[in-house]
Amino acid sequence: MSKRGGKAAGVDNTARRTWDIEEYAEKAAKRDKAADDDDDSAIAIKKRKRLERDPLHQGLIVARSNLTARDYQVNLADRLGKTQVIGLNTPLNQQAGYYCSVCDCVLRD
Repeated sequence: MSKRGGKAAGVDNTARRTWDIEEYAEKAAKRDKAADDDDDSAIAIKKRKRLERDPLHQGLIVARSNLTARDYQVNLADRLGKTQVIGLNTPLNQQAGYYCSVCDCVLRD
């Protein structure tokens, strides 16, 4: 904060703050420049986190030849409108999500 010269007659300005506009403009410029630099690193951080979650980069998928497209049509209308109770002892292939028979795991959203 900086003090400006002169007081208005009859006005009590002791509790009011006066701001140095140039000083805060410099701070804003520095903050904007730092934000621009952080954006590049933020993208790199997001990419690194995505690669850490990727099963291929984690080594969970050993052979990609097992990952092929389906040769059959999935019938989604078959279970439409039906309710199924899933307990602790429910087999993996009947739990909520997509069951991968190659990996023997359930993939959920």
